Amino acid sequence: MIQRIQSIYLFLIVICQTLLFATALATFSSYETSFNLSLMGFYKLSSAGNEMLINSYALMAIDLVVILFSLFIIFSFKNRKTQIKLAAFNFLLICGFIVLMFYSFDNAKSLLDKAYNTQNAEISTTYGIGMILPILSLIFNFLAIKGIRKDEELVRSADRIR
Repeated sequence: MIQRIQSIYLFLIVICQTLLFATALATFSSYETSFNLSLMGFYKLSSAGNEMLINSYALMAIDLVVILFSLFIIFSFKNRKTQIKLAAFNFLLICGFIVLMFYSFDNAKSLLDKAYNTQNAEISTTYGIGMILPILSLIFNFLAIKGIRKDEELVRSADRIR
């Protein structure tokens, strides 16, 4: 039953979470340097090359788990009760990813403040689309759970009619 609406929502989660590998979460700019926070880490951008200041292996690992878990949920369509439980756990994983993402953002911001002795006014922050994609994934996961429950109710009502 891959053609169900919840499968589309779960596939949209996969797309959103995969796009995080190619997008920036945030960009910090001061007068002479810029910094990029992405799923791969926190980098100082320069013409000589990018220097990694903080790695984000935990973010990347949770993102990969969410992607693989969403794909597993898509193909476990035969048992809807288990699928609902798995989707609820996926919801918690995405929430944890969002919390860790904002923690990484705050950690990067405090590192810049300490290293360059700057105030918040001297560093301009540009939020990337990567900050929005996990929230969209959370919404799609909620809609997938709602679709799975609707299918379960439809099957139960059809069983009562027989």
